[in-house]
Amino acid sequence: MKKIVKVNPYYEPRMWGGGKRLIEEFHYETDVTPLGEVYNVVALPGHADCEIPEMNITLSQLYQEKPDWFCCETEELPVRVNILDPEADLSIQIHPDDEFAKFYNGGRGKPEAWVILDTPDDGKIEFGHYAKNREEFVSWTENKEWDKLLRYLKTKKNAFIDIPAGTLHAIGKGVLTYNISRNADCTLRLYDYDRLDPTTGKKRDIQPEEVYDNVNLPDKLIEFQQFPASNEFGCKVTRYWDEPGLYTMFRLQVEEKGKFLHDRFAFYTCVKGKGSINEVPIRQGETVLVPDHMGWIELKGNMDLFLASYRNEREEN
Repeated sequence: MKKIVKVNPYYEPRMWGGGKRLIEEFHYETDVTPLGEVYNVVALPGHADCEIPEMNITLSQLYQEKPDWFCCETEELPVRVNILDPEADLSIQIHPDDEFAKFYNGGRGKPEAWVILDTPDDGKIEFGHYAKNREEFVSWTENKEWDKLLRYLKTKKNAFIDIPAGTLHAIGKGVLTYNISRNADCTLRLYDYDRLDPTTGKKRDIQPEEVYDNVNLPDKLIEFQQFPASNEFGCKVTRYWDEPGLYTMFRLQVEEKGKFLHDRFAFYTCVKGKGSINEVPIRQGETVLVPDHMGWIELKGNMDLFLASYRNEREEN
């Protein structure tokens, strides 16, 4: 029988982590340190896999054992969600497309999107580049002419940005983000500031040649967007993205109570406040899974929720 279940986060240490906000504000409890990123939804067996405590199984196992909870065409859960709060800039990197990822590590490409939950006044992200062609890109990289190559955008609270495959990017220090992506893991680093990984005492691997082969040339120069919200049945609803075969990302903000209908399975992650979904309690930092075709959900409390879901690319039988 279908039911709403809580999804426990999965933690991995990040050398650029170390802040206290994820622990103090989002209530995450872990011995993993330094903490800078939390996987709210991930199902990569043997690598990173959330747990469903109520059922004593992992999310990837749930996906295999209860296909009617998801009704997806994909062999693995298609979406991933994480929250990042870096204490230092992330590496300058790209995620390649499906074709290269399959060749490189047997996985898939990882297009993604971010919403800025909070940012310092001087917050920024690295996003894209100014090279007109491969020759210029390689030359500026090899000569470390980062001021010529790298493009930075000032971050704005609640702004959305799309990150197609091949886009050079890096979240900056202190920029708190909600991220949705394909459930995959293929990252190619161009530059990591020559810093040493404290766990190894060595520099992390970079893959400049692979970046040269996969970075968008010329760049698409994507900008931040601010999306309007609509008032629907007591909810303030923002629809950021809803692309079959990729992912769906909405935002639901409720002050007292409301209701919402989404015809597909969905992971609801609370990024502020607390309340309940169909009487299942949820607070900041927590995620619940509402299985496919559960009908209207009732929301109670004062809370800010992100919805992560997926629509099949092909018609279902």
